[in-house]
Amino acid sequence: MPAGIGEEIAEQALRCALQDRCLGATWRGLARGLAWRVVSAGERHPRSIEMVANAAEAMLVSLIDEALWAIERVVVQAWEESLEARPGDSEGALTAARLDAMEESIRLVDSACERVLETLFAGRRRAA
Repeated sequence: MPAGIGEEIAEQALRCALQDRCLGATWRGLARGLAWRVVSAGERHPRSIEMVANAAEAMLVSLIDEALWAIERVVVQAWEESLEARPGDSEGALTAARLDAMEESIRLVDSACERVLETLFAGRRRAA
C-alpha cells in the first residue's frame, strides 16, 4: 500500500461517517443531542445539560480517536486480502479498502454513540 494512503482512507471514511451521523451539525451538536436523550429520559436534571454534553463530547473524542486506528487496520487488511485474491490489481485493492473503511467507520461511529449513551445512563443509575 502506498505510504500514507491507509491513514488518508481511514480519516476520510471516518469523517464521512461522522458527518452523516451529525446530520450537518458539529461534534458539539452531536454530543448535545446525546445529552438531551439522557436528560429527556428523566435520567438527569435539565439544568445539567451542559455538564452531560461536555462529558458526552469527551467520551466521543476518545472513542473516535480509537476508531481511527481500528479503521486503519481494516484498510490494510482489505488491501492485502484484495491483492492476495487479485494480484496486481491496485485500483481494486484501493476500492475494497475504501468500501471496508466506510462500513467500519459507520459501525464504529454508531457504536461510539451507543457507548456514550450507555455510560451516561449507567453513571446516573450508579449515582442514584
